[in-house]
Amino acid sequence: MNFLIDYASPSAMRSTAESSWLDLRSDHAAGVRFRGTVKQPGVMDVRTSLRALGELIWSEDYWYADGGYLDPIVTVHDDRVFFEAFSMDQSAFGCVIFDRELFHTQGEVRTGTTNVDFTAWLWAALGEMRSSRETTLSIGTAGVEVATAGGGARFEKKVELPTPWVRGLLQVHAAAAMPGTRLSLKPVDLLSAIRYLRYTKARVSPRALRYELVPNADARLILEPFEHEIPLRGATHGRGEFRAIRTWGRRRLRLIEPLLPFATHVDVYLKGRALPSFYVVHVGEHCRFVLGLTGWSARGFGRARFDMLDGGQEPSESLLNRSIEVLKQHGEIRERDAAKRLQCEPAEASRVLMRLCRRGRALYDLEARAFRHRELFRNPMDIGYEAEVFPPDLQAEEARSFFRAGTFELLSDEIIETEKERSLKTPEGKISKKVTYRDRVVRGRVEQRLCEIKLSTRGRIIFGTCECGFFRENLLNLGPCAHMLTLLTASQQAGEK
Repeated sequence: MNFLIDYASPSAMRSTAESSWLDLRSDHAAGVRFRGTVKQPGVMDVRTSLRALGELIWSEDYWYADGGYLDPIVTVHDDRVFFEAFSMDQSAFGCVIFDRELFHTQGEVRTGTTNVDFTAWLWAALGEMRSSRETTLSIGTAGVEVATAGGGARFEKKVELPTPWVRGLLQVHAAAAMPGTRLSLKPVDLLSAIRYLRYTKARVSPRALRYELVPNADARLILEPFEHEIPLRGATHGRGEFRAIRTWGRRRLRLIEPLLPFATHVDVYLKGRALPSFYVVHVGEHCRFVLGLTGWSARGFGRARFDMLDGGQEPSESLLNRSIEVLKQHGEIRERDAAKRLQCEPAEASRVLMRLCRRGRALYDLEARAFRHRELFRNPMDIGYEAEVFPPDLQAEEARSFFRAGTFELLSDEIIETEKERSLKTPEGKISKKVTYRDRVVRGRVEQRLCEIKLSTRGRIIFGTCECGFFRENLLNLGPCAHMLTLLTASQQAGEK
């Protein structure tokens, strides 16, 4: 099933000696409207962030498999404006977040989600924005005819949304919601790594970025295979034991290189070895650029099934309906408050919110660790289209057959308490504190293969190992293997007895 997006007129960038107008034309059926004058000194923040998003969309290095590009999705909230887009191969996700405090709002604001016309010509025209001019950003359908030299004189554009693109957009929020490690880096340190890789070519494998978390010391970044070390000054992690996290596809970091000279700091969210990573570049006080990267360049978000990390159990429709009403009422639900807000168990609350993301009715705000209301489609996704976007997962189907056949053995299911020394920041400085972690570890044998999974407090798989070929080839980058899912189901049913 394809969606047709109809633009009544093309987007345009108009400038005079005193003022600039960035008019982004949206789908006229969405009814979204936002207009605001950018407060100083935020003009350069808007310019650099939107140009970085255009670089992600139009980069020739990351070509979409079907030979085309897709316009950004814009979500206007009461307090923020989100621009979301994919690279052409879906291995990189970009999101620009503007706080409403960045603008002097003009007229009525109509919240909602829509596509906006974003051409290569408009991306180039963003370079004309100057801090010396008053700049107005407009999102909507109203406006006069615009015919700009080099921009074309078209007034209608229909865009087909391929199913893999829709699936990738919904999966990226499932990946962002995964637990992980957060580091706050100085932009100059990340820029140093990008520049080193630009002028130093690797002739042999492995070609990974290795983040090393050393107890009682700042984190450090190792560039393989050169073993070139970059100290990440001030990047505290609080871990009491050594850990190394490796990620691949590092040249995609060049997409945020133009932002780093203007950034105050960069928050890095590492989800695990060969799993997605997210870089949040803080450009000014009210602007952020989020870059999400898959574990490998060849593995786009559209191929992953991170929604299966909770076993793929279906929450009740009554809980889904109640959750969407709570989201609409409050605008967002923070993870730590989800169970209380939805009046259910933490695992069930996590499952239902992830299902709303999968249906395009919510997005995950990485910084706030909150789920926000967002209607991606004009009409809520029905069961038929959900089945088209998310066809039966082969690993889940195989896991069900293993479970029905009884070819599994649950060896242990226990809570392991580990006391670790953590370094914490306080107004008086760093202090050391002993923290007790409670990890649920399930071990078993499925189809004669040893398997182990570690579960979060919300019942989702956060780590695991298996002897099968699917895990050895992909780790968790495409979701859990059939043996892990079988073990998870066995553990869930044993807990219900």
